[in-house]
Amino acid sequence: MKMTVAPAPFGLLGRAFVALIVVLLVLIWLIGAYAYTTLPDKIPTHFGFSGKPDAFGNRLTFLLLPIAFSLAPAIILLVVKFRFTLVNKFPYLINLPAFFSQLGQLPDERRSYWLNKYFEFIAAVGVGVSVFLLALFLGIYAGTLQGEMPWWFTVMTIAVPIILIVSFIIALRAMSMQLQDEIG
Repeated sequence: MKMTVAPAPFGLLGRAFVALIVVLLVLIWLIGAYAYTTLPDKIPTHFGFSGKPDAFGNRLTFLLLPIAFSLAPAIILLVVKFRFTLVNKFPYLINLPAFFSQLGQLPDERRSYWLNKYFEFIAAVGVGVSVFLLALFLGIYAGTLQGEMPWWFTVMTIAVPIILIVSFIIALRAMSMQLQDEIG
């Protein structure tokens, strides 16, 4: 028997996360356009581990970076938007067997709540990823202007993904425990 979850709109928190991702995407594109119009034609396009440039190229890079930095947030937005379609028609694309096996133990009227809660969390992760990518982009722009990467760039590039992953695991565990408590 196939389990279905009735669609329900996001609450205020979920809508706020989605809006914030969109705002951050717009900022990435605005900074890219601004950088393209203000930088000289020849700019550093790669920096070594020391933070010094070791390759140079065209400022067109600042029109290509927003494309690359928009992919993950855009995918997260699409997954969040089509969450009920994915879960109801293509559950194998969202392979979280523990969550979905527990979801099936809930009464029908509570499934939408928990699915939205889960995807609100995914949207929150999308905000974190978008902020990280915006900070990377600003660091690259600052490095291009200054001729060397800011001191915080390498530390942030290593630390933030670790923090995001650990936070993701801890929050998923907490949500799973809340779900188990509701099931009884």
